[in-house]
Amino acid sequence: MPLDLTRLSRQVREMSSALNREAPEYAQRRTQALERYLRESSAHATWAQAVDLSRDGCVWLLARPVEPLNTVRDAPPRPPDYAVIATDGSHIDIDRHGAALCYVLNIGRVYLRYGANPTAHLSSHPTLCFREEDLYLTDGMRRIPIEGNYLSARRDVAEGVELVALANEFLAANDMPALALQDGTLVRWTLAGAERAVLDHFLRPYLNYLDEMRQRKIPVASYISRPRSPEVAGMIRLMLCPDVNLEQQRGAKCSACSDAAAGRTPSCFVCQGLSDADILADMLDEGQRGPLFASMSRVNVESYGAHLIHFFYIRVGREIARVEMPRWVAEDAELLDRVHALVYDQCLKGQGYPVALARAHEQAVIRAADRRAFERIVEQSLIHANLPATSSRKAASKEQQAV
Repeated sequence: MPLDLTRLSRQVREMSSALNREAPEYAQRRTQALERYLRESSAHATWAQAVDLSRDGCVWLLARPVEPLNTVRDAPPRPPDYAVIATDGSHIDIDRHGAALCYVLNIGRVYLRYGANPTAHLSSHPTLCFREEDLYLTDGMRRIPIEGNYLSARRDVAEGVELVALANEFLAANDMPALALQDGTLVRWTLAGAERAVLDHFLRPYLNYLDEMRQRKIPVASYISRPRSPEVAGMIRLMLCPDVNLEQQRGAKCSACSDAAAGRTPSCFVCQGLSDADILADMLDEGQRGPLFASMSRVNVESYGAHLIHFFYIRVGREIARVEMPRWVAEDAELLDRVHALVYDQCLKGQGYPVALARAHEQAVIRAADRRAFERIVEQSLIHANLPATSSRKAASKEQQAV
């Protein structure tokens, strides 16, 4: 039965009306949050201390400021010759109703060189994962399935490993400025709350990849289009929170200030539902970046070490995007400027989105027809090997329409 668009259209109109009613109040809170933020622009060290004191007690996300809060930097001039390597990934998930227990990782690989001798190499690297070590993590006693968030983490690792392979293949001479670029976050949020054995399994090869790029002095960065992160907003909540007292070395310990207990609207409600990009948008003109921050997410602080992920926001057209990088990039002025200049130039070339990442996505994407063809290949191969090649009865029933 097709989707009932008539019924949905009424709900869409209700949504539009609700958003229209809320828009003025939302804009007012954005303005209030930015004003409070800019009032503390020269006190970034003070609020870095407040974040450190509050990190363990807060139930909301926090960003630790590294530069003055009103920092605005124009995009540096791009070098006449430079190279970009980029990866993006997709996968065919495990289908427990399918003919075989397996999954596919497909990593799109891109090398672009600009300047006197421009060139481009685009490819994809598919991998079939079916062995015991592909499907399960073991800690000596248990078998933990690699699926859901853990499969996403496995794909993230594969994207990083392929960047090293691209560097080996195309950047060995190190004869020009280069940038390694990924789509999405460098913070492995999918591992938040994971047990130690799982963290070690996925983070060790990922951090090894960052070590390799650091040794080669190739800055690593990631680009997040339309970010919804509230980490800077979380720091502004500290500015509004009456529980924070730096003289007594006391940070925030609750998710809403004490006003809530008295039946009043908490002072930090100003930030409710606001993203960092919402708040910082009015600070930035085209190509400009804002101040550097460090993400205080638990997995980042406790596991990344020298690669602690930092970020800044940048305006590209109508969009405020987030750019992340390891600490060793953020602390090197030359590498930081290179990231800023080359990411922005890639966005200009890609009509608002880094062209290298767009091409990597094209190489990585697995279409519905590809999935069906893969399933047929698996079934035929199992039949030729005299193995059972039948799907579950549930899967078979979905292919038939009956009453």
